[in-house]
Amino acid sequence: MKSEQTEISPFTGKKSVILEITPTGLETRICMDTGYTTNSNYKIDGENIDEIESSTSKLIKELRFTDVLLKQYWYLTTAMFSTGMIYPEGTPEEWSWVYAPIVDIAEKNSKNFPVPGKEGEYYTTRIATEVAEYYKPLEFENVCKRVGMAKPVKKTI
Repeated sequence: MKSEQTEISPFTGKKSVILEITPTGLETRICMDTGYTTNSNYKIDGENIDEIESSTSKLIKELRFTDVLLKQYWYLTTAMFSTGMIYPEGTPEEWSWVYAPIVDIAEKNSKNFPVPGKEGEYYTTRIATEVAEYYKPLEFENVCKRVGMAKPVKKTI
């Protein structure tokens, strides 16, 4: 996957969008300032948009951005890592990035976390939303650093 290209963000006007191109030609973009992401499958009025949005939160759908230059939609990202999860939370008028860490479940408490459809099987870790950390909408790069995934992006105006 080719991924060292950066482009101008349609949100901030800064060179903070990372472009990756897969071997099959799929182009994905993520704005490291805002956390919005798009790919070449998110075509405006594309046949697959209803399917994509059917498993997307109301907030993400409400904050969808239409990029007329790319002819694609951009969505706030969600991401799961071995250390935790990043996701947006709130209302369209007032929202935050959230980092919720993954924590171990003590064996004595595991019975409270059964794996659906698997009799006698229990989760050993969970997402600890009660100790989540909150970041402002333009602090996406900071929340990415928190989970150890962000690399510095040279930004120019």
